[in-house]
Amino acid sequence: MAELDIERIEIVVDPNDPTTKGAYFNEAGDLVVIGKAVAKVDCPKVIIPSADDLEEIIIQIVNRYGAEYLEPIEEILGVFPLSHNWSADLDIPELYWENKIQCIIEEFKLFPQIKFAEVVSKLVPIELKFKVPPFGIEVDCLRLLNDPDYKGELIAELRKMMEEMGDEFDALLPDFTKENWDGTKGIDWPDIKLSKAWKELISGVKDILEGGLFAAIGKLLGKSPVKEIVELLPDPIGFLLELCISVPAGKFKFDTDAFFKKIIEEAEEAGEDAMQALLDTEIPFVSEVPSILGLDDILPKTLGDLINLDIEDKQIDFPAWNTQKLYERFKTFIQDLPQILLEACLQKLTKLISFIVPSGFPLPFTICSFLEIIGFPKEIDITKALMVET
Repeated sequence: MAELDIERIEIVVDPNDPTTKGAYFNEAGDLVVIGKAVAKVDCPKVIIPSADDLEEIIIQIVNRYGAEYLEPIEEILGVFPLSHNWSADLDIPELYWENKIQCIIEEFKLFPQIKFAEVVSKLVPIELKFKVPPFGIEVDCLRLLNDPDYKGELIAELRKMMEEMGDEFDALLPDFTKENWDGTKGIDWPDIKLSKAWKELISGVKDILEGGLFAAIGKLLGKSPVKEIVELLPDPIGFLLELCISVPAGKFKFDTDAFFKKIIEEAEEAGEDAMQALLDTEIPFVSEVPSILGLDDILPKTLGDLINLDIEDKQIDFPAWNTQKLYERFKTFIQDLPQILLEACLQKLTKLISFIVPSGFPLPFTICSFLEIIGFPKEIDITKALMVET
């Protein structure tokens, strides 16, 4: 796991940088060098990110040095991650940044979906503007990605809906999420409820876009002369064609809400620890993925493979938050699995059907690819928090 100790802090002295040049003797006669201290942010090039290492480094900085050292990242990210929404009244930096990192992980596959859809839509029609159920809010995918003000407009529309509908709004949320924040379990937190509703809306965007993308790719591969070319291609072309049929047909649609509630209810009835029961549960669909895609050692096997709950610097013990986070990790993985499989197929076949892949697009599209695109820094300056004596 990630460690934020002295070995992970680099002191960079630059005579041209006013924050690092020079040295002086303190009252004890020790030479003190003020350096530019940076916490290194590792970025493993993984296809199935858990966010745990990145989250651990961020939480360590928040709790050891202060959230103000992350303010420059806020400016860099701007509206990203798109699914992150947090009320200014909730002054809980640890949970704020946990939510932000979680959102980055949840939506990093939304970016390639939109980019792929842009390319394919030039060959086969794809709807990139649609209403998202159950909220009925219309979302323009390209504007969501490219217009910094658009996210705020949509959130304002969602907030107005929540205020006007009152308790009826809760019915639009999955039961598992609703019961965590509507007072059913003793926590009535409207601002977090709105945050989760916004994430559900972005999740709905991914669902609709994914179905449209795979249906369009299927039509494209079935049209002459592409059809004749495709029929001559080696595996995994057969699996790719199957994906293009099964995804729009709903094969990967999964009731995460019912799945989680069933596991928790059965564990509680048996007098067992509900969280441990969740962590030990095998993930559906994974065993069906063919080995030819090279994902055997990459895809997680159990829910526990999706999360690490033992972060040393965490100061807030919030069981409802942890179960919600695991719920969202699992839901995101199941939702992203078709895109992961598509990229694995295209990586194998990219030279043969490169017209589907956006120009210069990295395959597979890893979390590192996304962090680089949205500008997440590889170093975080904590100079003011540290003084190194030699």
